[in-house]
Amino acid sequence: MEDLNDLAYFAAVVEHGGFSAAARATGIEKTRLSRRVAALEDRLGVRLLQRNTRHVAATEAGERFFVQAQALVEGARSALDSLADLRREPAGTVRLSCPQVMAQSYLAPILPGYLATYPKVNLELEASDRPVDLLRERIDLALRAGARIEGTAGLVTRKLGQARRVLVASPGYLDAAGRPRAPQDLARMDTFSRPGDVHDGQARWALAGPSGQAAVITHTPRLSTDDLRMQLQAAVNGIGVALLPEPIVSASVRGGVLETVLPHWSAETHMIHLLYPTPRGMLPSVRSLIDYLAVHLPACIQERSVELEDDHETAP
Repeated sequence: MEDLNDLAYFAAVVEHGGFSAAARATGIEKTRLSRRVAALEDRLGVRLLQRNTRHVAATEAGERFFVQAQALVEGARSALDSLADLRREPAGTVRLSCPQVMAQSYLAPILPGYLATYPKVNLELEASDRPVDLLRERIDLALRAGARIEGTAGLVTRKLGQARRVLVASPGYLDAAGRPRAPQDLARMDTFSRPGDVHDGQARWALAGPSGQAAVITHTPRLSTDDLRMQLQAAVNGIGVALLPEPIVSASVRGGVLETVLPHWSAETHMIHLLYPTPRGMLPSVRSLIDYLAVHLPACIQERSVELEDDHETAP
């Protein structure tokens, strides 16, 4: 493939009617232009320009070549200009992935503010519980939550917050099954779990009490799923007791459709991380969303956690 610079030099000479005029227009030395165009002719094996001491004109082959060369050069300039526009200010499309329940609980309250702040950015949000490969699927950012974040090789992992996991159930279920007075009472109740926590049909909850007490509860879950949204809905529907991140259940607790169970006991916190490829060459649009989430997502998590803690403190 020919050097686009040589095509640009040739096109400039034809466009401006000579080497001297092209040199004045481009700022490139006349001798360099002449040498590069001559080298281009040698490689092509065709004379592109007729030269004399007073005039330079394109040959028939040069005229045909000029049309194609000029189109290529303009196309390359347009491509570079489009990148320059993206690098000047946040603009273009940013792709973000996160689990559905996090999209509803954490992102729905704050992303409209981001879009209003950056009107030239388009956001593609993939709210999916499946694991995504950021590099292979060309996803710019991903939110993940868990006691441990895995599968982060080659990615920047930035902690944005943490959330206690609390026990919840519907008031109707607790009225029928009885409200537990101690963690050991949970073993007799209907419960939910994640499939990875179930072994030989049994799951375990490791709970911590208000004064540092520890309790490990073995239970047989009625529902095993990684979909926290499904666990939340099952708890609202009175199926059993769920152990879920505090910000996710706070709205349901405030609305009275869920009730905290053993409110002074909780499990290992969920860490919320933002993952993205190395920032080298990162576009301003992606950087703007990282910075926005770093400010507003922790505040959203904290606000919902404090609301639920306040409910605990005021409970009779």
